[in-house]
Amino acid sequence: MRPLVALLLCCIAPALFAAPPARIEASYDVSTKGIKIAEITERFTRTGNQYRIESITKPVGLLALFKPDTLQVISEGEITKQGLRPLHFIYKRSQETLKNTEADFDWRLSTLMVSDRYGQRFEPLPPGTQDRLSVQYQFRYVSFLSDRKEVTMHITNGSKIDTRQYLVHPRQTQTVPLGTLETLYLSTAPQDTAWKTEMWLSTENGNFPCKIVLTEDNGDKLTQVLTALSVTQ
Repeated sequence: MRPLVALLLCCIAPALFAAPPARIEASYDVSTKGIKIAEITERFTRTGNQYRIESITKPVGLLALFKPDTLQVISEGEITKQGLRPLHFIYKRSQETLKNTEADFDWRLSTLMVSDRYGQRFEPLPPGTQDRLSVQYQFRYVSFLSDRKEVTMHITNGSKIDTRQYLVHPRQTQTVPLGTLETLYLSTAPQDTAWKTEMWLSTENGNFPCKIVLTEDNGDKLTQVLTALSVTQ
């Protein structure tokens, strides 16, 4: 009987783990070369099977003085058994408006309409495609992520679709301003340059990103760490 109970618990656990909260509020600090340059506030809200995520990045310190450019990113869509299914994405800068992008997902026709400085155009829409904001919340829904060696994600920035292959590494303990957390460590596959994306997902918070490091081709790093997190079921 005990093996049967254990099997049932294993089947139930992923469903409970993936249950979408009604609200998530998160704050991050962004730094480069040890200097804090920005603060990010994010809010995820669920209404029935609909979701909305809004992220606001504001510069601080000298960056705010010389480049006071605020970034607003919005992802809206549906919640399915497979997780988030984006319908609309907005990437909007207050000053560098030429970098603004937008995307509309047509899942019935499997097409993505992207809009940027070059105008509007249509791209084929691979199943499971996320936008650059929703993807951070999609790891909650990836089945048995910790048992995988890699996971592939299709991600749009509103201008194009990239395919990212993340390698899944053994669990790590990571200390961020929020505290010391047990995490899954994900990194993109090695490239010809120093370019790399690394993510540490807090397993006790539904695989929520608690640290993200972006390494540019020239080796410069941008680090984002979780400073506050509030989850309402």
